[in-house]
Amino acid sequence: MKLLVRADASVEIGMGHRVRCQALIHAFNELGWQCQFVVDQRYQAFASQQDCLIGGESEEECKSEFLALARQSDLVVLDHYGYSADDIAQLYQYQTNLLVLDDMNDRGEFPAKWLLNPLQQDYSKHIEFPLVGSRYALLRPAFQQLDESQSSPEQLLITLGGTDPLALTLPILNALLVSNFPTKYIQVLLGANAKNADQVIHFCRVNNIAFEQGLADVTPLMKQAKMAISAAGGTLFELACMGVPTIFAQVADNQTRSLQQHVPLNWCRSVRFDNVVEDVRQQGVEQLVEEVNRRWLDHQWQQNASRIARSLVDGNGAKRVAEKVNSYFLMP
Repeated sequence: MKLLVRADASVEIGMGHRVRCQALIHAFNELGWQCQFVVDQRYQAFASQQDCLIGGESEEECKSEFLALARQSDLVVLDHYGYSADDIAQLYQYQTNLLVLDDMNDRGEFPAKWLLNPLQQDYSKHIEFPLVGSRYALLRPAFQQLDESQSSPEQLLITLGGTDPLALTLPILNALLVSNFPTKYIQVLLGANAKNADQVIHFCRVNNIAFEQGLADVTPLMKQAKMAISAAGGTLFELACMGVPTIFAQVADNQTRSLQQHVPLNWCRSVRFDNVVEDVRQQGVEQLVEEVNRRWLDHQWQQNASRIARSLVDGNGAKRVAEKVNSYFLMP
């Protein structure tokens, strides 16, 4: 059985779409499927050699070329905000075995065999099998079988996503030091394509701050984290799975609904950066660091937050989705 995944990654788009689709591909591979990414060639710097590159100078060329590929596959996974409801409806005409990944539920009605959203959202009757809620969060395989042994985490993990699109890591580190937060407790995790990575690494070395870049398995660092400062993409569900109380920096509009659902559960807090001009971001950084310092010694909140977070995500979402979809193809 052949599965095609239409998703892109770049500094502007971020790495979240690709990371969660990689988790899904791993789960389908385990069931014997042949899987391949289909990527806009303009973003090939973030692709792998095994990916199928399509398109030319425009998104429309990509969409047209992908339609022909979709018809030749058994299943299509679409994780792409560039596709409107009309685009999805056209793709569905070419391939009815269509799984759409969604976050915002803001594109109107469209048809699909499966719809996956790790948030609680209502979709129209045009979706045959909705897969909604945090039990379907797509986490990497390392999150499926975590060591449950007790530990006493001490670190503040700072991770602003695969690309850190707003380059927030350095100003956050500066603000932490100005607030006299002890550097021995800070652990920085940079994505392989993070903005200003060289400057951040230099700052960490000068100030004796621990850092890692481009780790394939982030679970050891998350296990050591007493709290985290993080972007609010797919990492939100990873940190929830690990039970890490977090102050989220919202760096993209598509993170809005996720935070609207999770912040009221009282395992995390958030500060928004994507809708303010660059000159005003420093105020948000100071607000974020103030919140970290307020919560750092609040052990009761941390304990409750960790328990709530763990109850939301079990790490088996990708496996759960793949098995549900695969069972459809096994029906007589």
